[in-house]
Amino acid sequence: MGLLTDYFAAVGDEHAASVAVEGPGAVDPATMRRTFAAVELKGIDPFVVLGTLTSLLVGRPYAEVVRLPRHGSLVATAGDEGPWVVTVSDELVAALAAATSATVEEIAVRWAATDELAGSDPRDLAGALHELAALCVRVDDDGHRLYCWTSL
Repeated sequence: MGLLTDYFAAVGDEHAASVAVEGPGAVDPATMRRTFAAVELKGIDPFVVLGTLTSLLVGRPYAEVVRLPRHGSLVATAGDEGPWVVTVSDELVAALAAATSATVEEIAVRWAATDELAGSDPRDLAGALHELAALCVRVDDDGHRLYCWTSL
């Protein structure tokens, strides 16, 4: 099985840390609803692959974007073997929230051509990016932050 990654919106780091064990897809037993707005993007890691995406979207070198303050910073872990909750940079959230559909489609083609995603179908990546962009719009509108829950 590959890397599992769920991107989700939370009010802040403490709120996001609360899902370290069960993940953001857990259902609140009192309301029978998911606790967090989330998008599952299996295999899209929040470090290298999202760093490459950020670089493509904001037009900055990869070496710069991976040093952004909230790029892949650990918020919580359930143990040495994970799962983990990490931050996603505000720059990526802003860029995806502002991206037009045409921009998302064009970036997906360029993203599919990277070493990390070699062999990926740009249409599949575009679909995933549209979902992530919609979540980023929600994050931006609500004044929340974006996080990634990841597990092996």
